[in-house]
Amino acid sequence: MSDTDNPFSDSDIFIDEEELKKIVEETKQQILVIGVGGAGTNTVSMMAQKRDQFKSENAEVYFIATNTDAQHLRTINADYRFVIGKELCKGRGAGADPKVGEEAAKESTVEIDNLVKQANIAIVVAGMGGGTGTGAGPVIANRASIGGAITIGIASTPLEAEGKVRESNAESGIKNFLRATNTVILFSNRKLLEMVPKERVDAAFSLANSIMMDAIMGIIDSVTRVNSVNAEITDLKRLVSKKGIGAFGAGISDSPPGQRVKEAFNQAINNPFSDVNIGDAKGLLISITGGKDLSAEEHMEAMKLANAAISENALIIQRYETQPEFEGKVKIVLFATGIGSKYDGNLSEEIDFEN
Repeated sequence: MSDTDNPFSDSDIFIDEEELKKIVEETKQQILVIGVGGAGTNTVSMMAQKRDQFKSENAEVYFIATNTDAQHLRTINADYRFVIGKELCKGRGAGADPKVGEEAAKESTVEIDNLVKQANIAIVVAGMGGGTGTGAGPVIANRASIGGAITIGIASTPLEAEGKVRESNAESGIKNFLRATNTVILFSNRKLLEMVPKERVDAAFSLANSIMMDAIMGIIDSVTRVNSVNAEITDLKRLVSKKGIGAFGAGISDSPPGQRVKEAFNQAINNPFSDVNIGDAKGLLISITGGKDLSAEEHMEAMKLANAAISENALIIQRYETQPEFEGKVKIVLFATGIGSKYDGNLSEEIDFEN
C-alpha cells in the first residue's frame, strides 16, 4: 500500500519500536525485596542466589539485606547490604530486644528513605520474636509506605520451644507490621516443624526460606510476567487494600484433566504453613499455570472453586499463564488478603515510627 492509499499516513498517533521500547523502560516497576535481621536476610540471600528466576522485562528486582549484626551480614548474598543503628548497636546486633531493633532503624531513617524512595513495591521479610526483624522490620516497612510503595510484609513466627518472651515479642511485632504495611503474610515455623518432625531444625528453616521465596516470586510474577494474562499493579493495590493478614498457598497436579485442577486447588487452599484460613479472605489473587493442553473449561473450574471457597463479597483477581514445562500439569497459586486474626486490634491506631 502506498502512502497515498494509506488513510493513516499523516497521523501522528503512531509510534515506532524504539519509542515503544523507551516507554516500556520508563514504566518499569522497581521492586525491592528487603530482608531485615537474621531470618529475613537468610531468606533474601537464598533468593539472591537465584536472581535469574526473577528477571523480567517489566521490572527491576533488587535484593537488599539489612541487619544490626555486621558479622552475620558478611555471610549474606544480596545486591545491597547495609548495617542499621551503627551508633546504637556498634554492629553487634540488637541483643534479641525489639526496642533496640526499632531504635536502630529510626537512627538510620535517612539511609532507609534513600533506599526506598523509587520503589513501586517493597516486600519486607523478617522473622518475628527476636530483636532486629521484630523491631526494625515495621519501621522499614513504614518508610516504604510513606514513600508511596505497595508494601507487603513476609513474617515467620517463632517455635513454641523458643519461649513465651519471643512469642510475646512476635505478637507485638506482627501487630506493628500490620499497621506499617498493606498486608502481612505469616508463615508458622511451628506448623512447618509439625510437617517435618524428624528433620534437623536447620533443614526445616531452609524449607521455610524456600516456601517464602515461592510466595514472593508468585507476587512478583503476578505483575511482571509478559507471557501471561497477568494482574496489573493497580489490581495488586486493590487486593492489599483489604488490610489484615495475608496468606499464600500453592498446589500442583499432573493427574488427568478431570482431576488436576481440583487437586491443585485443594493443595493451595489447605495451606499447611499458616495458622489462618484462606477461606476467610476478603481478597484473592489466583494464578493458574498450565501447558497448552489446559482447557478453558479447566480454567473456569478453577475460578468456580475460588468463588466457592471465599465469601461472595470478596475481590477475586485472576492470572493465567501458559508454560511449555507445564504440559500435562496445572499449578495453582493463591495469594489471599484481608484475613481477620488475633493480631488485628485497632489497625488504624497511630504508631510512632519516627525518631
